[in-house]
Amino acid sequence: MKGKSIQKICIIFLLVLGATATQASAAAFTVGINGGENYTSIQEAVNNSQNGDTIVVSPGIYIENVNVTKELAIVSKTDVSGDRANRTYVIGAIPANDVFSIKSNNVKITGFHIMGGPSGIDAYKEVGIYLEGVQGCSLSNNTLMLNDVGIGLENSQGNFLDNNQICLGSTGIILSRSNENKLSNNLVETNDEGILLDNSTNNTLMNNTAKSNDIGLLLGTSRTNMLENNSISKNSYGVVLENMAESNTLTNNSLSMNGLGIYLRGATSNMIFLNKFFNFINAVDEGTNSWNSSSAGNKWKDYNGTDADGNGIGDTPYVVNQTTGSIDYMPLANNVSSNNQ
Repeated sequence: MKGKSIQKICIIFLLVLGATATQASAAAFTVGINGGENYTSIQEAVNNSQNGDTIVVSPGIYIENVNVTKELAIVSKTDVSGDRANRTYVIGAIPANDVFSIKSNNVKITGFHIMGGPSGIDAYKEVGIYLEGVQGCSLSNNTLMLNDVGIGLENSQGNFLDNNQICLGSTGIILSRSNENKLSNNLVETNDEGILLDNSTNNTLMNNTAKSNDIGLLLGTSRTNMLENNSISKNSYGVVLENMAESNTLTNNSLSMNGLGIYLRGATSNMIFLNKFFNFINAVDEGTNSWNSSSAGNKWKDYNGTDADGNGIGDTPYVVNQTTGSIDYMPLANNVSSNNQ
């Protein structure tokens, strides 16, 4: 009986200890520049936090570079769409260093205006939010401007980038050797490159907007990515696939008012269907790619074929490149919306 009583006491002690540990891992800290908060700098709060903690940052201008090596949620107290006096700005203190450097899984960054100031040293030297070797991170509702790279992922997988705005940089978003990430509802505008995938696979780009960049979306040496429902407009090049970019799928995207809608060079076995092409030059294909699914192709501004049977599919193919056999055999008739196919 005595042994059983001791056993029960030990079990109760462990349960209480576990509950205490759980509570400790879910602490919340506040940061403010005017005093009255737990800390006056984001980095100081990070240094004194534990995995699972939340750091809430009050509006103001924070001039610092933040290194995160713990599983934390770092959130602005106010939304990025608020008036300027109620926004939370983080400006890199050292221009050549990343503003936020994330080297831990499951980090959340949301609601910040992030500025680094291009270093002028290397096109990819400084990054607004840099994720290296991580997974399960969430970056949402941030505005990044005047960074060499807005958001950069290196050797990272399973992360979520949603509703961020990136402008006035070299590259808006870059994924390098990064797989199975989801990019949705992001706006990349007035960059050299809007979104760049380099040697990256199985990523999903959905409902993003790329406009007024030199190149809207660029895939190099990247395979089996899905590009769906993106709006790509007013770029010099809308979409570029190059250097063995293979087996990617582009569907239900809108490409309009670009100098060249889509350019495929050294890219093969990509599927391109149910997209809208309304550009000065719609498509150049120097490889062997498929321009229609088994049921429908794309809508082309300059397609002049007829649809005698009224099934929404043009009666004659749309030729992209006769020499390479790049042909849309099932172009959408111009009186039919691709969203209805």
